[in-house]
Amino acid sequence: MKKKKRYVTLNARNRAEILYEDSQVIAVNKPAGILTVPISGMKSANMQEALDLYLEPQKRRAQTVHRIDRYTSGVVLFAKSSRARTRLMEQFRNHQPARIYLALVRGVPDPPEGELVHYMKRIKDGFRNVIVPEGDPDGTRARLLYRVIEPFRDTSLVEVALDTGLKNQIRVQLAEIGHPTVGDRHYASDEQEEKLIDRQALHASRLEFHHPATGEIVGLEAEIPKDFKRLIAYYRSR
Repeated sequence: MKKKKRYVTLNARNRAEILYEDSQVIAVNKPAGILTVPISGMKSANMQEALDLYLEPQKRRAQTVHRIDRYTSGVVLFAKSSRARTRLMEQFRNHQPARIYLALVRGVPDPPEGELVHYMKRIKDGFRNVIVPEGDPDGTRARLLYRVIEPFRDTSLVEVALDTGLKNQIRVQLAEIGHPTVGDRHYASDEQEEKLIDRQALHASRLEFHHPATGEIVGLEAEIPKDFKRLIAYYRSR
């Protein structure tokens, strides 16, 4: 018998599917446009506060372990205890969890699979990262692996295995090699793409981590949202 899906309400238009929950952790499929955590001075729906309300009957709070960008959809994991948070954050610091993303990018990367290593730093506006030369005192190493899943005429569907997990890392590194994420207004604005999708075409599709209490591997997968599916169908049909 198929298990009934459960959701957390975010606002009048959005809800997030609960992908996994036990006494120590909770994971959701975050919709694009929703913040992972609240931002000071900004009144906007966010995943952490919505989960706090959901967890009130359990007398628990959602504790941040990692984040994904506001306009990226997909798997986000929260701890339900301080001990679980500490153990999970150690895994993320050591780049142990497997974090797999799907991205629709301009063009077709050549070679069709490979490793990208760059150095990045945050610019003064606080919202964007840029590539800097190795050795820059403000630079932080960024590494990912990519693989073209399906090439289209002038775009392609790419799977990305994220290693280091810096802010906007996938978007910055793919743009640097000439294959920016479709719909990305920060790093490669395009009016035609913005008519097709109102956010960057990036989805955190899978996450694997060691359970903070048992040590067992937990694998989670987030379904691709409708706007992303429509975009794939559009490029596939051209």
